[in-house]
Amino acid sequence: MKCTGVNLCNFLLYEDFPPSKRWSPGVVFIKYACFDDTATVHYCDRQIQVAEVGKDSEGYIRTPGYPHYYTGGECGWRLRVNPEQRIRITLMDVSLRGIEPFKDRCIDYIAVQDQNGDALLSSCEQVELPLKLTSVTNVVNVTVVATSKGAYPKRGVLLHYKSIGCVTLPAPPNGYIVYRNEDVAHYMCDVNFVFVDTGQKARFIWCYDDNSRRRVRSASSEFEIRILSVFVSRETRVFCQKEATFDSNSIQRSNEEVKNLAPHDVPDMMVDIVIPSLLIAALFVGNALIVLIIYKYRKRKEGDEVEDEFNTIPLNVNGNVHSAGNAV
Repeated sequence: MKCTGVNLCNFLLYEDFPPSKRWSPGVVFIKYACFDDTATVHYCDRQIQVAEVGKDSEGYIRTPGYPHYYTGGECGWRLRVNPEQRIRITLMDVSLRGIEPFKDRCIDYIAVQDQNGDALLSSCEQVELPLKLTSVTNVVNVTVVATSKGAYPKRGVLLHYKSIGCVTLPAPPNGYIVYRNEDVAHYMCDVNFVFVDTGQKARFIWCYDDNSRRRVRSASSEFEIRILSVFVSRETRVFCQKEATFDSNSIQRSNEEVKNLAPHDVPDMMVDIVIPSLLIAALFVGNALIVLIIYKYRKRKEGDEVEDEFNTIPLNVNGNVHSAGNAV
């Protein structure tokens, strides 16, 4: 944490991180992330409305004087997001006056409290790795309490905040929302309507813990799948349309796509339709011939059995028993 909060730093691995002396020879990679200090909130007692998406959906807060010192007194911030969202607080650096000898509590500390009164954190300990805290409600209070007088020669506090979760997007025209939870939203078109780009009546839109804009994700939230089918931009709205209209358009698009296919991808009627049809017909004819042969064989066998049975029937003529061959 030696270099946290400064723009020029000399770092000696063995001296600044003593455990490294026990490491075996090798390569060490040290990664630092920089941020724009002019965009941080560094004044106390501020109300921060965090945006749903975009660059204003996250930011940094630091105590006044960071990273050179922090001042005594109480410094707080209240963060608020959309009621359907939550807030993630990531403590990047905590450097405060800790527990002194013969004391059982922190002299100075940082407290993170949810709107419902739950304490997410109350500590003065240095964070070795970024510590992430997620609120239950949409409002979080962050307070740094310093009983030290004047300016204390420690860095203070640096934290990152971000809105997380997806805000429910309005249903498209000629459509409605079936249900939604934290992970997925289910949209449907009205009867006889389908989504313009897919021709399907239903669409599941997944929510990701990410505000970045990606090709297959929403331009207005962390929803996956081309939500462009619902909202393209503020000026243009794409909606569910009649199935008949979609069918004609989709056929036209399919024909255009076929024209643009590479030669080896163009459908061949002989290969794709005629030959399979002939094979299926041949199978039917072959099966019919087999059934006919079996039928004739059985009929012939039944005739032979009847003749044999007739030849073995005894005949009684004038009290004498004669075989069928001797009957007159």
